[in-house]
Parts: sequence; C-alpha cells; structure tokens
Amino acid sequence: MIDYYKTRNLIEQMIPHKIVPGVNYAFIKGEQVNTATLGFASIYPQLTQLSPFGLYDLASLTKVIGTTNVFLKLYEEGRINFSEPLKNFLPEFKDERVRLSHLLTHTSGIKGWIENRDQLSAPELLKAIVNLPVTDEFETKMRYADTNFILLGLVLERIYHEDVQTIITNEVIKPLGLENTTFTPPSPQSIPTAFNEKGEVLQGIVHDPKARILGKDCGSAGLFSTLDDLLELAKYYLGIKKDEFILKQDTVAQLFDSKSVAGVHPRSWGWDLRFDPKDNHPLIYHTGFTGTFMLLDRQKKSGMIVLTNRIHPTGKNEVFLSMREKIVQSFLAENSK
Repeated sequence: MIDYYKTRNLIEQMIPHKIVPGVNYAFIKGEQVNTATLGFASIYPQLTQLSPFGLYDLASLTKVIGTTNVFLKLYEEGRINFSEPLKNFLPEFKDERVRLSHLLTHTSGIKGWIENRDQLSAPELLKAIVNLPVTDEFETKMRYADTNFILLGLVLERIYHEDVQTIITNEVIKPLGLENTTFTPPSPQSIPTAFNEKGEVLQGIVHDPKARILGKDCGSAGLFSTLDDLLELAKYYLGIKKDEFILKQDTVAQLFDSKSVAGVHPRSWGWDLRFDPKDNHPLIYHTGFTGTFMLLDRQKKSGMIVLTNRIHPTGKNEVFLSMREKIVQSFLAENSK
C-alpha cells in the first residue's frame, strides 16, 4: 500500500507556505500509483487553476529523458561505449583528454562561464562552448553544468546529421508514444514560468536562456511534459513495464550504478544518484531548474515525481531548494522501511 505520508505532507505544505504556486506529484510503489494536483498554474498576471494535465517546462530533465536515452541506444547498439574522446566527434574541441563519459557524469572539468552569454547568437554561443577550456577539476570534481550536455547534443548531431531535438523526438519520444512530451508545447496547456527580458511571463517557451538561443541545437533543456507521461517513463526505469521500452532492461539496470571516477561524487550516465539509508543501494535522481524532480528506486520498484513551477513569477526562490532536499530525504527514509 502506498503511504509516504510525511513526504506527501511536505510536498503539499509548499502551497499554503507559498513556496510554489502549485504542484502535480506522484508516488509509485509496484503496480500502485498515487497522484495529486494542488494549487495554481499561475498567480500573475491572473490566478489560474492548475490542471492534472498541465505541460511543465522540464528544464534539465531533458538531459536524462532525451539526450542520455539516445546515447544509451547507441551504446546498446555497439556504436559507442562512452570512452571515445569528444574530439573524435568535434575536432574543433582542443582537449584530447575529455571523453563522452566525462560529459555524461559532469566530470569533464570544462569551464562553464561565458562572457555576455545571453547576448550571443546561436552560432556564437556554440562556438564559445566548443572553445571553453578544461580546468584542473578534470576527473577530480563533479561540477554539474549544462555545457556538458550541450556538447553531447552536438555529438549526436554529428552522428545522426540532424538537430538534437529532432533526434530526441524520433529516437525517444515517438517510439515511446509520449504524446504530451514535446519541444513545441501549446501555450494554453503550458504552465507559466518566470518573466523574460521584456517583462513577459514565459508560457510554452523554454525558460533556460541558452535553450532559447540554441533552439533545436540544445541537448540540455527544452522538453515539456505532463505527469502522466513521466509516470509511464518511470515505470520502464523501475522495471514495472519492460517490453515496450526503447532500451533493454539490462541497459536500464546499469543506470543504477556509479559511473564516476573513484573518489568523485557518484553519478550515473546522465543521472545523479541517491542512496538508501539502510542498505545503501542506489536510486537515480534528477532535477530541473524550473522546479521539477524525479527519484526512482529500481530495487524496490518505487519512486516519486514532483512537478512545480517554482520560478513563477520570479526565479529567486531559494526556499524551494531547501524544501526539495527535505522532501528527498523524507522519501528516502519512508521508502527504506
């Protein structure tokens, strides 16, 4: 029976405490699923009710749902093994040490700061990213950065000879029948996020500035989806649904293990890892800047999906980050019983 009462209470407290306008969330435990919708889709310029079917800007969940899954398909087909140097695909990238595995685990050490980034055109931004230097953090520190997955998106473009968002659509979204997962969401069904530079609330337009500049060439953000679609996807990761996934379950099982260099913060391919407080078995975890996150336990066939627009109407919402960690810790504790 699904319970997670303390965790549910923490999630739902975010509404009256005005940490987020609204939330769609789900708990999975074997064949059981419990979902809920609370609060509002927007509070500015007017108050609108939140729908269970609202389309959320997934932000960095794009990395694992989209880009990582395409790489895993290539891995499964024997076309790559992640040990290949980035330079093999992007000759203009100078450092021969950086391999695909470093990008997938955010251990590349590539410097992330670009001067006047948001004022650059797409070609200028891509050129700047490809020419970023590798720091002394290479292989010694996990530093999460969109840059790694923008570069991975460019690698996919060199392999498939298409833009990365078309690749993700054709290789992941369409085969899985995720009808409400898209890079081009209808505005009325989309949950508003923050203001853009013109003072307009973004709705159906990706929040991440780099993704807005790069458009179809961005492999780090841009996907929109619903709770229902993410639930279907989660069931494949958990091994509850097996036969129709784009990957073999043996490949999926490998995600629940650290791929980082020893002594560095453990991450899998694309995914972060959290660990059960009792026996230390790993769970896969990922967040999105907009207020989305997923935590999945394949061993116990359980999980949690939380979708919020925590940056509406403003992106300055540090309280959410501490509450998110409380929610994650609560889930780990209740899930381990």
